[in-house]
Amino acid sequence: MKIAFYTLGCKVNQYETDLMTLEFKKAGFDIVDFSDKADIYVVNSCSVTNLSTRKTRQQLSKAKRQGGIVVLVGCYAEEVKQDTRLSNVDLVLGNEEKKDIVNYVKDYLNNYDKEKSNVQYKIADISKVKRYVQKDILDKGINIRESVKIEDGCNNFCTYCIIPYLRGRVRSRNIDDIEKEVKELVKNGTYEIVLVGIEIASYGKDLDNKLNLVDVIEKISKIDGLKRIRLSSIEPRILTDENIIRMSKIKKLCPHFHISVQSLNNNVLKNMNRKYTKEFLLDRINTLRKYFDDPAITCDIIVGFPKESDEDFLETLNTAKQIGFYEIHVFRYSKRKYTLAKDFDGQIDGNIKNERSRKLLALANDLKMNYMKKYLGKKVDVLFELYKDGYLYGYTSNYIKVKVKGDKILWGLIQEVELDSIEEELILGSI
Repeated sequence: MKIAFYTLGCKVNQYETDLMTLEFKKAGFDIVDFSDKADIYVVNSCSVTNLSTRKTRQQLSKAKRQGGIVVLVGCYAEEVKQDTRLSNVDLVLGNEEKKDIVNYVKDYLNNYDKEKSNVQYKIADISKVKRYVQKDILDKGINIRESVKIEDGCNNFCTYCIIPYLRGRVRSRNIDDIEKEVKELVKNGTYEIVLVGIEIASYGKDLDNKLNLVDVIEKISKIDGLKRIRLSSIEPRILTDENIIRMSKIKKLCPHFHISVQSLNNNVLKNMNRKYTKEFLLDRINTLRKYFDDPAITCDIIVGFPKESDEDFLETLNTAKQIGFYEIHVFRYSKRKYTLAKDFDGQIDGNIKNERSRKLLALANDLKMNYMKKYLGKKVDVLFELYKDGYLYGYTSNYIKVKVKGDKILWGLIQEVELDSIEEELILGSI
């Protein structure tokens, strides 16, 4: 029987799709491309913004047009729950239920009646899930760089964010299981690990042994054959002096920190319930730069949050320029179900959001060019992750994408490269 997957959203979703793919392979299913004819189509959904939910619905419609049974899993499933208006779907599984997707699909197939509309919903109350459970591990790297999930859930309840309602509370994975998975991936050809989760900075808060994110980094850094460790998005409050100093001593940790900033204006941060100030962020970034050699600092910023004045936005714009981010991921605020901000006064007109987004994206482009220009003429180590049409593609430890003309034999290796010229969002180099 043929099954196809489509993944939307974050690296956690991609990791979970990889796990589901592995489990269906073990159960004897043939994995095919989502555009091919399949018996079953699984859409691993995202619901963080209105745009992501729209994309999810589009893929559900596409799958149904192609025929076969359509399975919706993940965050959008948690959002709609038992919504009887949901169309183009046969089986709906929540975030916790997706861990047992093979059994749910087999059960559905055993009771499937194509003459009837028999949509099945399997969605328990995610807020009552207290423990991280994972039945399997990824034991074979698909790529040179692989993600490893270390926690699920979030306790922050920012006023704009639906995710705590869809992913539940913080649940940390056993550190020995994390180590075991990384060892298996490295044994099968993975050189770089990205630690991912819904809020990895909260790792360990639910555990009795007082472990934190830095403990995980330190433990897996001792694994022979692992070349690099990279972090996904982190909350700035994890960046204490002690944690920064400990991380700076881990040579395998990439000097690339993606910080969940969201705004650089204190009024907006307070309305978002972010629990820190602009001044705190500046201090933490300065401390990172004290202990790491020119780290790449990247971030997320939301524009057009309710009550954000022109002056508030201008402060965010100017402070972002002052900091000199390497990359800025810009999001226009959108109302989300369950959240407090959807009912706030002072909602911002869409045209104003678009204009603020345009200005911040223009600055982001300038800042990225400025950061990359500093490296022209320098020799740096690059891990080649892709070979295509005579060119090798890879990243420096601080996440500059590099393109080099070279032999395929170098794929998967770390090589010293001289960086020559900028080509759009990457640097052309030579060996």
